[in-house]
Amino acid sequence: MERLTRLRASAPTASARTARLAGRTALPVMLALAGVTTALAYVSVPPASATPTSTVKNCSWGFRSGADTVNVAYPDTSANYWAYTYTAVPGTELVIRGTYPRARYFSFVVYQDDAAPIASIYDAEIQPDAGSGNPFVGPVAKDKPEKYTVTVLFTAPPSQPAPNTLYAGESTVDGTPNPAGTLMLRTYVPQHESSPQGSVPFPTVTWQTTSGTVLSAGAACASALPANDDVIAQELNSQSFPVELSSGSSTAVTWSRTASTGVGYPNPQNAYLSATISREEGDLVVVHALAPTFPNTSKGVPVYTPSQLRYWSICVNSETTQVISCVPDYRSPLVDGYYTYVISDPSVRPKNATARNGVAWLPWGSTDLESVLILRNMLPAATFTQAAQNVSTASGSPSAEQVMGPYYPEAVYCAPSTFQAGGWRACFAAAGV
Repeated sequence: MERLTRLRASAPTASARTARLAGRTALPVMLALAGVTTALAYVSVPPASATPTSTVKNCSWGFRSGADTVNVAYPDTSANYWAYTYTAVPGTELVIRGTYPRARYFSFVVYQDDAAPIASIYDAEIQPDAGSGNPFVGPVAKDKPEKYTVTVLFTAPPSQPAPNTLYAGESTVDGTPNPAGTLMLRTYVPQHESSPQGSVPFPTVTWQTTSGTVLSAGAACASALPANDDVIAQELNSQSFPVELSSGSSTAVTWSRTASTGVGYPNPQNAYLSATISREEGDLVVVHALAPTFPNTSKGVPVYTPSQLRYWSICVNSETTQVISCVPDYRSPLVDGYYTYVISDPSVRPKNATARNGVAWLPWGSTDLESVLILRNMLPAATFTQAAQNVSTASGSPSAEQVMGPYYPEAVYCAPSTFQAGGWRACFAAAGV
């Protein structure tokens, strides 16, 4: 789950609207954390008073969050999230054992109890067990296992960290001892939607002493978990919300770089641009940009194939931090390498806003006045200098548009009739872009 600090789109409306929006700034964050905290309350926590003779065996991961389950904190519909909470008992450790999943990406992130990340490790960084191979870094022989082991230590990181080790002993805020936290497993774009963990058994989490005495042996968990992350989008796509048609103000939408650190369970491997769209400005939003290359694992492309990004997507989200709909990279129709997204209510969707016409349509999805657009960029190649990761939030830094060039998601409000008549070009011409 990723918390994004809302940075709103510029708009030529009165200051009263600005004041009204400012009063809502903290609401998404509070709701996100409240929802996640409630969900985590159901995760099994190893008893701090456990002794070497009190071995407990239970499911390693207490719940899955996603668009179709605990829909909070701006999740991506192509991602799944599992959590394990713990008490950082001195002299103990967590040992994660698993098989590399069939997925575009997976990672483990440790968060302190205020949901700020402490440490993370992702697929290509995880060295395989002896005799095994890592399919995220290169081909693996068919008869070779693909196992790994990752350890979480409740100590501060040393000057030379050990491989496959996460150090969760100190707060990232003030360096004080970290008494408790959450271990989170993420997967993106699993090979089969029916197996969100990536067509392999769930990794196990064993809580033990640093000398190896097992205190709580985690089981692999049941695999029969909800996995249809398109349920929310399908339901919203079929609904029609009453709207009052306007001519469309044809103003441009400005995206801003948002934080991928801090509280709210952010993913350290992602960078985000966000913008708030408002029905006060128009009935339809058009987004157009050059698409970064990515390894399309859904079509059998190996994940280690050189590309500009590991993953990217654009999502529409409600002000309550719920995701409404996403179109990920592998479902984005392209024309000459460019994508076009249209956001509107179903009742005013232009007839030419279809994949056949090279357009990805997303439902506005809420009767609320504003919604939040989020662009994700994951794990850019070192040579891809136009990724969102290279956009600085520091005052005086080059803008996102300057850094990203043709990859910047140009967006404008538009009248549905204008798009119907001339597509994205007509909308951009009307907006003077």
